[in-house]
Amino acid sequence: MTGHQDIAALIGQRIRARRTSRQWSLDEVATRSGVSRRTLVAIEQGQANPSIAVLSSISDALGIAFASLVGAGDTEALQVRRAGEGPLLWEGDDGGTAHLAGSLGGSNVAELWEWRMSAGEVHHSAPHPPGTRELLSVHSGKVTLGVQENTVVLAAGDSASHAGDVEHSYSNEGRSAAVFSVVVHYPAAAGLEPPGH
Repeated sequence: MTGHQDIAALIGQRIRARRTSRQWSLDEVATRSGVSRRTLVAIEQGQANPSIAVLSSISDALGIAFASLVGAGDTEALQVRRAGEGPLLWEGDDGGTAHLAGSLGGSNVAELWEWRMSAGEVHHSAPHPPGTRELLSVHSGKVTLGVQENTVVLAAGDSASHAGDVEHSYSNEGRSAAVFSVVVHYPAAAGLEPPGH
């Protein structure tokens, strides 16, 4: 089994465990998340490669933090994740990637995402749970951040914070690759359980 298959199996196990602990059928989760029953079956069996949007919809429906589906759940005093070791949860058509670099649990969950976007790539994100905020920092290249009807172009060294509980997008409209980090903060008010629960 490859590392990617290991992650898919782990995600499937965690979704199934959370669903059964709530005594929900696959149909119940499908209705709440908007993800088809067939897709949920494939994910629970570790036979699917779900997108960030699909996993986000499922985690929101189950009332758990996204990181709890994909994170290792370690609780050591020091956790190190080397470059590229985080779960790969988005791949663009031209080689772009998004890795979950790390997460913080507790009453306020935060996730750190490392993005690499090739020229012309775009990622649209559905709204996260109420109160979610995001902080984006560009390391190289340019990123166009769209938040509802607003757009702003961010260059290397620029950062922006925005509401994550509305539709938003990241795109690279430049001619070279863009590298940026995104912190997603889920407040306690969102009712999410921390990773590992």
